[in-house]
Amino acid sequence: MQLSEAYSMRIIELMNERDWTGYKLSGKSAVPNSTVSNILLGKCKSCNLTTALNICRGFNITLENFFASNLFSFENLDDN
Repeated sequence: MQLSEAYSMRIIELMNERDWTGYKLSGKSAVPNSTVSNILLGKCKSCNLTTALNICRGFNITLENFFASNLFSFENLDDN
């Protein structure tokens, strides 16, 4: 899978654990709702680290915890 897909899937996973909507994540993370929506819909093919950090702050987790998911293991990601 593409890195952007893994990123989106991880955010959806964390939202489901908390029973959050994209709108709630946007409010908690101070990331614009349109940006959150584009990430969730797979329209963002690259995300800057500031956005990732703010999303992690919204979830109250570290970047390390966010990327510790098996979704980001080398075996699961395409080179493209």
